[in-house]
Amino acid sequence: MDFPDMDLSNFDLPKMNLPDMNPPDRELQLILNRLQMLCYLNRLTDAGFDNWEVVKDITERDMQKLGMKLGHIRKLQRKIATSRGWPQSAPLNGAYVCCGGQKQQEPAESKQEIVTQLTVSGTQYFVDANGIGIPHHPQL
Repeated sequence: MDFPDMDLSNFDLPKMNLPDMNPPDRELQLILNRLQMLCYLNRLTDAGFDNWEVVKDITERDMQKLGMKLGHIRKLQRKIATSRGWPQSAPLNGAYVCCGGQKQQEPAESKQEIVTQLTVSGTQYFVDANGIGIPHHPQL
């Protein structure tokens, strides 16, 4: 059936909000399912973390912004670290987990700041860390 007399150039289609047609990575789905964190799949993909290789570079701050619970953040960080070769039994090192496996230098001024905030109260020393007095017993 041919309609030669009809001009379809001015025909407007209704504008619809169609979902993204790129499905999330199957590997990411499997990993989140194993961690019992599949509820975060849509949040991660909506934020651009649509495959496992991209998720491996996520920061803790990104996870917090996505509304992830602290325990879930730690589970995902552990999975990321072990996928990079970090031993399962070793404690997590923040730089290894969230910075692409590169060692991150701690600023020297923050160490100096802590040292200069020592206060003396009688015979005890207190380190003022964010306004909280923490007992510090010097090595004798």
